[in-house]
Amino acid sequence: MITSAMNFPVWDLNGINGGLLIAVIAVIHVFVSQFAVGGGFFLVMAERKGHREASAPILKWVHRHTRFFLLLAMVFGSLTGVGIWLAISLVTPPGTSLLVREFVYAWATEWVFFLGEIIALVLYSASFARCREGRMAPPDHMLLGIAYCLFAFLSLFIINGIISFMLTPGEWVNNGSFWSALFNPSFWPSLVFRFGLSLTLAGMFGLITATAITDAETREEMIRFCAQWICLPFILMVLGMIWYVNALPEAVQESIHRRTSDIRPFVRSFLDSAPLLFLAGMFLFIRMPKKVYRPYIIVVLLLGFSVAGSFEWIRETARHPWLVYGYMYSNGITLADGEKINEQGVFAMSGWARLRAAGAIAAAGQSHAGGESSRAEPSGDSSGQDVSAKAQAAPLALIALRPEERDRFARFVYTQQCSSCHGIGGPMLNLIPRVSGRGETGVAALLGAQGTISPYMPPFFGTEEERLLFARWLAGLKE
Repeated sequence: MITSAMNFPVWDLNGINGGLLIAVIAVIHVFVSQFAVGGGFFLVMAERKGHREASAPILKWVHRHTRFFLLLAMVFGSLTGVGIWLAISLVTPPGTSLLVREFVYAWATEWVFFLGEIIALVLYSASFARCREGRMAPPDHMLLGIAYCLFAFLSLFIINGIISFMLTPGEWVNNGSFWSALFNPSFWPSLVFRFGLSLTLAGMFGLITATAITDAETREEMIRFCAQWICLPFILMVLGMIWYVNALPEAVQESIHRRTSDIRPFVRSFLDSAPLLFLAGMFLFIRMPKKVYRPYIIVVLLLGFSVAGSFEWIRETARHPWLVYGYMYSNGITLADGEKINEQGVFAMSGWARLRAAGAIAAAGQSHAGGESSRAEPSGDSSGQDVSAKAQAAPLALIALRPEERDRFARFVYTQQCSSCHGIGGPMLNLIPRVSGRGETGVAALLGAQGTISPYMPPFFGTEEERLLFARWLAGLKE
């Protein structure tokens, strides 16, 4: 039985490919959720500074920043997290199924940690006024913040293992071990980079509320405090990134260094925005007019978003043509299932395709028989035979007798093998310019080159007849 993509329905989007939709939601979520990790450490250290200096203005600002942090990290961050689950389950159901199946206990553990985050942060925020009024000892209050930091870091620890697994599954491909999957070759360098980034993001978002402090001296002091959080963890980010790149498979490193057209803009964006972010943080140590801070902070946030977004996009793009490197292609078809599809065809391996084919075969058979049906009554209950079984064994030429059914089948192949990355129309990876003007023969040759001459693409899976039928449909696409 096939175990991957062809047993799942796929959300067929018009005008935007599924990969772009996932990327947009994921980058926004990562930007906020990694702030949720570093932001806890930022809050505790800022509160500690306020208590040590006996500064009421600093503690007042930390209290206000805590409420901002709670709303952005816990509320908005949680909503975007749900958005990712919804998008990936509809666009790449086999990949989602694999991650749930292999990491079910890791997910359960992470959800416990996330619940701990929520409880600790709510208690920390709710008791802040008591602490400022002297009705709660500062060490007891900061202990709640430390508990949040611990839970947040443990959540990052688990999620990092799952995300890094997709690019570097390591020995899991051979032994199927959960621990090999979680502690994969890029686990530790990825964790170092992400933790450094999370601390940098904490300083960036701290600027949003720090620049609103009314007392000028306190405002300048806390802006410089935020600048330290932007610049000092940058060193951790750089070390983690160097380590991370060296931990990647050689083919992935080559893809990044070669900078193909799909990855080149994001490599350039990362290499440009990362040092600019560091320099922007350094300039914050220079006192500026208050009216300059707001537009300057927007620039800093955009640079941080570019760093986080470019890294995620490079990681996703460098993995192609794989969803899980060396095991499952980006369209959700595993190596083993691909061999079965090539031998027996899409109809034979997919229940969804057979259901679509059944009606076509029955209709085509009636059309082919013409008036014969009026001259002979069906004997017994032959009309109730398993039509899907006929569809499984039927030659594809029969489907080609009906152009509308031929197009339905080709569209099905597109949704199963192409739509996770490509779109028909839309802003990115539009299929139409890639096949325009090639003709059926040229497109068929293009499909045949996938996985060999074009290693960036998964191979086409299906019989020769199915490949030619799909090529005919692709060649006829128009803007």
